[in-house]
Order: sequence, then structure tokens, then C-alpha cells
Amino acid sequence: MDLHYLKIFYEVAKEKSFTKAANKLFINQSAVSIQIRKFEDLLNTKLFDRSSKKIKLTYIGEILFKMAEDIFERVNRAEKEITRIIGLDRARLSIGATSVIGEPLLPKLMKEFSKKYEEIEYDIVIGEKKWLLKCLLEGDLDILIIDEEHITDSNLEVITIEKMPYVLVSSKVYDRIENAGKDPLITRKSIPNNNDAIAAIEDKYHMIFENKIQVSGNLEVIKGMVREGIGNVILPYYSVYKEIENKELNIVYRINEVKDAYQVVITKDKKHLLQIIKFIDFIEGYKIS
Repeated sequence: MDLHYLKIFYEVAKEKSFTKAANKLFINQSAVSIQIRKFEDLLNTKLFDRSSKKIKLTYIGEILFKMAEDIFERVNRAEKEITRIIGLDRARLSIGATSVIGEPLLPKLMKEFSKKYEEIEYDIVIGEKKWLLKCLLEGDLDILIIDEEHITDSNLEVITIEKMPYVLVSSKVYDRIENAGKDPLITRKSIPNNNDAIAAIEDKYHMIFENKIQVSGNLEVIKGMVREGIGNVILPYYSVYKEIENKELNIVYRINEVKDAYQVVITKDKKHLLQIIKFIDFIEGYKIS
């Protein structure tokens, strides 16, 4: 069924006049009559009873009019909703993040972002960095928030957000940092900055963390081990600030010599989208207390 014909039929039936329908559709009356006849030929049935001087629908015409009325009411609602959404600048963002960033940062960040930009809807994906970058390049994600990474892909734009020091944190309170060296230190395998931070403390205080527990994977598991008193850990401040604020963990030492930033990564073809501009402006001004 041709919707163009259906629209003409609907307007004639609603207005009960070929002339009024023609004026509403900005076409001449003869064109309306021709289109109605073509529609009837297409359907192989009569829609109007031409034995009457008034516009009168046949039984089939009445059924089709009710169906057409429902169709065009839905179209009208759709047009109004689209107009409303455009007026609100409503949009959707698909945000990917690594666990070291996403778990501590995103809950509070997105709460504040949603307060400021109610019109922007979003979904969040937490995953491994390499996989997230692949999803971003394939268009499945709009934005990535990741721990610092050296990215050379010319299709990507990287915005570095504030650098923060590494901190040695514990569930205990120590009188001297040297005493912390006697307790197990939970280390993250293959994290260069983590190893540099450990070396910075050992060199400055001429001490060695002799008992090290290597853990790979979920950051929450590592922080849970620290809360349970299994050992201490060195992490970027942004990844443990919430636990420090809540007094679940204590800063034993702030390692200002070694800092880490988190980054926002986007594909260059999306950098001019309004919702992405708003998100980047917001996160650049967002301060972790």
C-alpha cells in the first residue's frame, strides 16, 4: 500500500471534501481525484460511494479510514516527540571505562553529569582496555575513560585529565612509613607506574617491601584485601579517593614523584557532536576531592 495514496484518501475522508483536502495538501482538486482513483485501482475496490452528492465512504472505505486515522495519529505523535527531543538536545552516549577508572569514578561523576545535562541519556560498559578501544574504533562506543595509555592511532583523540599522585594505602595507621614495609604489599602485575611508585618509596626511605602479593584483575578485589588487613597497596589516588573519604582506607604515604592521569578517548569523527562536547567539558572541570 502506497502511503502517499493513503494520506490523500485520509484527508478527503476526514474533510469530507475533495476541495478542502486539495487545499490542505497543496495540490489541485483534479490531482486529488486522479490519485484517489489510482488508489482504488491499486486496492481493486471502491473507497467512495459516488452515487451520492455528498462525500460518502463505502464499507471498505470506512474500515480503511479508521486504520489510516490510527496510522497518522501515530505519525503525528512521532513527529511531535522528535521535535520535542530536538528542542531538548536529547541524545545518548555510550561510555566505556576500565575498572580502575569506572568503579571508583563513574558513579559520582555520572550522577553529577545527569544533574547538569538531564537531556543526555547514557549507557556504560566496563571492560578490558584493549577490547574497549576496539569497540570505540568500530563505533560501538562513543567515549572511553581509561587509565593513562600511550595511544598513537591517528583516528583517535586523547584528552588527558588531571594527573594525580600514587598513594600507599592501608586499613592500618602507622607511626613510621618504615613499619609499613614489614607488612605484605599487594602489587599489580605489569603496571609500570606501580613499580616506579614502589621504587620511589624504597629508594627514599632505604627500605624494601619484602613480602609482596601479586594480584591481577579486579580492582575491587584488591581494595577488599586491603580493607580486610591482608596487605597494603599502592594505587593512583583517583582509584581510592572514595575509600579514603569514607575512612575505609588510610593514606600511609603520598608519592608525589610518580603521578598518573586518566584519559578521555574519542574518535575524531565524533568530536563535534554536542553531547560529546558537553561530556568532555564537564569531565575536564570535574574535580576529585
